[in-house]
Amino acid sequence: MRITVYYSSAHKKRGNTHVIIEAFAQGAEDAGAHVETVFLAGRDIENCRACVSCWTRTPGKCAVKDDMAPLLEDFVRSDIAVLATPVYVHHVNGVMKTFLDRMIPIMDPRMVRMENGRTGHFKRYERYPRLGVIATGGFPEKEFSDCVSRYFKRLARDLYSEVAFEIYRSQAALLKMDEGPLAPILKDYKAHVRRAGREVAEGGGVSPKTMEKLEAPLLPEDFYMEQANQYWESRMDRATKKNKAKKREKTGEKTGEPC
Repeated sequence: MRITVYYSSAHKKRGNTHVIIEAFAQGAEDAGAHVETVFLAGRDIENCRACVSCWTRTPGKCAVKDDMAPLLEDFVRSDIAVLATPVYVHHVNGVMKTFLDRMIPIMDPRMVRMENGRTGHFKRYERYPRLGVIATGGFPEKEFSDCVSRYFKRLARDLYSEVAFEIYRSQAALLKMDEGPLAPILKDYKAHVRRAGREVAEGGGVSPKTMEKLEAPLLPEDFYMEQANQYWESRMDRATKKNKAKKREKTGEKTGEPC
């Protein structure tokens, strides 16, 4: 099985989402899958120009000469294409949205009524990959991902495909806190993610038992919210003090008076 992960966080390997990607890839590779992670941030991917050249003058080929063409080739060749993104303002981040906007060359412009009664495009290819989703957010409850989930399910239908699995991690700021009291909780969570990777490689999906483990909160929601608010209040307070110190220093330089 060929699994390609398209990962859009600007933090790359330092991102919270990458913690899940890494564990998932380990599990899938242990089960014999070939997994490649594509770091979209930093790639030369321009915004779609809406010129529709990929539908008319050069069918299936984008007029923009950047990194997108080989990424689309790999996407179509994959058995499962995993779209991995942090959730910003209830949706995928900008890098992921730009990548998805640039996917229109793999669609035919003509419209057709699909099985569910909704309008879609004709197929350009006989086969499209199944989709996987990995998304992280800072809110405490799992419903933070509702909009993203609906979006990817619709995208899969438009590609005559389906969503093979979804891993959504609320409280994602905790994923890097693998020392101290959270260490055993995160160790167990990563083990569940690795199991999910193995299950996808072996059977094409994640079992209900594993999903139940993956969806469980890392901390009680209200306690997490309280701790998160304390953290942000501390950061805002430090930033305010730093700004005041800079202002005093700048004023002192202008007047010649000591700070």
